[in-house]
Amino acid sequence: MKKSLMNKFTLKILSLAIAVLIWLIVRNVQDPVIVQTFYDIPVTLVNESYLSNNMKIPLLIDGDDTVKVRIKAEESVIKELKKEDIVAQADMTQIYMDATPKMVPVEVTCKGIADDNITVTPRNIQVDIENQTSVEKTIAVNTGDTTPDKDYEVGSLQANPEKVTISGPESIINKIDKVVAKIDVTGMKESNVELDSELKIYDKNQDELSEKQLSYLNLAGVQDNKIKIQAQFWKVQKNVKIGSEYSGSPQYGYEVDSVSVVPETLSLAGTDEALQKLAVEGNTLTIPASYIDVSGKDSDFDVKVDISELLPENMKLARDINSTVIATVKILPYNSRDYEVSPTQIKVENKPENMNYKFEPDKIVARIKAKEEDLDNLKTDDIQMKIDLKDAKAGENTLPVTVTLPEGYELVEDITVKVALIEASEK
Repeated sequence: MKKSLMNKFTLKILSLAIAVLIWLIVRNVQDPVIVQTFYDIPVTLVNESYLSNNMKIPLLIDGDDTVKVRIKAEESVIKELKKEDIVAQADMTQIYMDATPKMVPVEVTCKGIADDNITVTPRNIQVDIENQTSVEKTIAVNTGDTTPDKDYEVGSLQANPEKVTISGPESIINKIDKVVAKIDVTGMKESNVELDSELKIYDKNQDELSEKQLSYLNLAGVQDNKIKIQAQFWKVQKNVKIGSEYSGSPQYGYEVDSVSVVPETLSLAGTDEALQKLAVEGNTLTIPASYIDVSGKDSDFDVKVDISELLPENMKLARDINSTVIATVKILPYNSRDYEVSPTQIKVENKPENMNYKFEPDKIVARIKAKEEDLDNLKTDDIQMKIDLKDAKAGENTLPVTVTLPEGYELVEDITVKVALIEASEK
């Protein structure tokens, strides 16, 4: 019986072993262990400060800053893995400083995977060691393509801080051209508002630095590359008149007849105080006499004026307004005047058959001299004009105008007119 009992115990142990083996086989068949390779896993440097005491900074080599990782695990585990789950780090405390090139071992970890089931290629990665330097840059504020409310303009933008000291590898610092804080002002009209902005750093080719390049930089006093922008928005005043004054005297026998400005009005934006002062002045901006000098002039002339130079403090041109205005000065002989005559008053002689004509200008100016009282009495109907199309050709022609005036009146300048001759069949 004792022998029989021992045989039964042995059978039990054997049965248990067989059951475990079967369980392992079934489990392996249902969820087999496999090997998966993950490519281009980025390597990050850690403990860079190990070299900072010597004012040195390590940089990964472009194109050699990733590794290949093989992971051995159950299929169900592998299927759930993503590249982001794999962390590859190069610890600068392990750098081989005596090697050429300088190499650092790469350690790879993955949550839920034992270290001995992870293989990394290459095992060591090359780094460059550069001198650390710094540069100080002012911060420019840029609104991009965004605009405030239609009745408002961006008055002033001030970054806080207004400048930043950037330290990092010499090769990257030497590329930096400017630092820009971009903000979105779409539809804004508050007088004062504080906005958040992320700094953008540009190189001398006006390309934005990459995330990798930025990772090597330190911006003193700036948290996560974000700063505050204090923005002011100014209300727009439309239909501001442009006045003008002039200085000097024309040539003897001549006088200033008029000074006209194009455009006659424009839109300005400013603080409440600046717009109130403009309202007291009749919403008029005057071009000073020093800008328009008529000394010794004996004919009409134009003067271009940059109106932005004349704007008072806390005022600016509204968006899409050209800063250039043109002042046209008419210089006439004494006792003369300009009269505008419609081309329909021109008598046309010798019009070619099968041809139509068309005057290019919508008005003709006749400059006439006479006694002052006679000039007051002269009407445009009294000015007779005619042209001769005898020698005109198809297309555009510039022809002299024959002018007949009542007795006592004199034409100061000859007149020409542009006339287009068109085939009668043409539309």
